[in-house]
Amino acid sequence: MTTNGTARRGGVAVEVAPGGALRSLDLTAEALRGGGLRLAETILRTVREAAAEANERARRVLEAELGDLSGAELGRLGLQREEELAARVEETTPDTWRA
Repeated sequence: MTTNGTARRGGVAVEVAPGGALRSLDLTAEALRGGGLRLAETILRTVREAAAEANERARRVLEAELGDLSGAELGRLGLQREEELAARVEETTPDTWRA
């Protein structure tokens, strides 16, 4: 079972671990054509989305083993929750992918 998160946007593909540690970054020619500022913004936005996915997966795994955890406890583990992104992850994650 993996708790990594992935996201693609504007020619940028990332994989991150729970907490947001970047594991891989792939850039296409399309991503590079937009210039440095646009590329940086796209990378950061894509990493945030992937981190939200990874954090939600990790949270589910931990809660399955340990029961409900408070936001403070999750924060100490580096699993901060961004409500808007977490909701998007929840809406777009098929049941068959859930940890």
